Amino acid sequence: MSTIANRSENKDPLGAGKINFMLGSAHSFLGKEGGTEEATLYYQKAIELAKKAGDNDFLTKGVICISECYLEMDRVDEVMGLHKSRCEEIGKESAPIAVLQFAEMLQANHETSRALAILEEHLEAIARSLEKREQCRAYGIIAGLYCKNTDFAKSNIYFERQLSIAKETKNMESEASALHRLGHNYGRMGDFGNAMAYLEQTLAIESEEDDTIAKTYCAIGDVLKAQEGREKEAILVFQNVLGCLSKSIYQTHLCGRVFFKLGQAYTKIEAWDDAITYLEKGLSMTDSIEDERFDNQCKTQGKQYLENTHLEKYESLPERNDEVIRKVLFWSEAAFNLQNSKEEENLDLFLDLAQEHYFLGDSEKAHAALKRYLEATMKLGPSYCQWCRQTCAKDAIMEKCSVCKVARYCSYAHSIKAWKTGRLCHKVMCPLLKRWRKITEGKDTTAEVDFFERVLASKPK
Repeated sequence: MSTIANRSENKDPLGAGKINFMLGSAHSFLGKEGGTEEATLYYQKAIELAKKAGDNDFLTKGVICISECYLEMDRVDEVMGLHKSRCEEIGKESAPIAVLQFAEMLQANHETSRALAILEEHLEAIARSLEKREQCRAYGIIAGLYCKNTDFAKSNIYFERQLSIAKETKNMESEASALHRLGHNYGRMGDFGNAMAYLEQTLAIESEEDDTIAKTYCAIGDVLKAQEGREKEAILVFQNVLGCLSKSIYQTHLCGRVFFKLGQAYTKIEAWDDAITYLEKGLSMTDSIEDERFDNQCKTQGKQYLENTHLEKYESLPERNDEVIRKVLFWSEAAFNLQNSKEEENLDLFLDLAQEHYFLGDSEKAHAALKRYLEATMKLGPSYCQWCRQTCAKDAIMEKCSVCKVARYCSYAHSIKAWKTGRLCHKVMCPLLKRWRKITEGKDTTAEVDFFERVLASKPK
């Protein structure tokens, strides 16, 4: 095929380009170990011939395929270079479709910030030159990226735009998706009234036969579970969801998540044995899924839920029980081994590991885990809320703890909640953070945390 392509380059550059494109596609199927590098050479040739033939559509297709190869090889900067040159060649008015495709590839490669930067750069062109269906998709992508960054307020702005266009074009699927995501976001923000309102609107337009309705009921259960005194209502909702799920791989995954949600709800009402039973069922179900589409996040969460439940059960016991705390440590370490490598995302686990090692009498490991918690906390940006774990807008007015001058919150209400809520609330951690800040700034040369035991010894000696 390559010989035929070489012979026809001058007479039929577009035909030769298509042959090179097919050769690139064939090599790309071999993957990293064999054909990805080879595929890029054929795609590059296809792009050159598409330029020669003046076929913009085929040129864009070739650029997208070579970008996918670069992403497989972790050559993200080259993808960005291709994107910029492509937009310069075809002009910003024609670029939005290419922009959307590049952004989706970057999103799949977990390059959230770069994907957002690309989309925001071309936002005016997206609004001006794309047809409504593609605008709807673009706003949904942008909103989802902000959601990944836990900037739910900004995410909601774009979900509202998506919702408006979906209603205008009578796109029921996009309308239901936008309503559901808005409800989910408001639930994460603690605005339960708005959360329920949007989720009820979602139910009103979803079909009873549609699998997605189970996800909406799950979201409603989450909203109920997050409110004090409504845990039993949440349990009923989750049990109803379990009754209507089939046994496809996707629904096995969803079923595992529902078991986790039930376990959490039982934990909140201190029904420890029921909580552990459901959490173990959920973990067993998600561990049974052998599908690359499902990453470790769900399994990690399940192990963390089990660890937290065992730890809360341990702290409710009238006397020390090392067998229980060893179970807690087992699940903490299992969750930690699956966690993201970013230390600031492991804050709770560092604290839990510190406390668990301390309870078992290993002060050295306890101090090491606590130190990692303190260092990771110091790395958090000024826009990070330590209560709701949102990254707020850069110009947002954040509440800062006046004592430790480390912890920040997106609202006064969240700073109040963080002060006393939880086993290791800010009231407990504040003096330790203050001390560590001074050590970090060189204002305190005492490296030992001499009141470690007072901070973490919340269990009988």
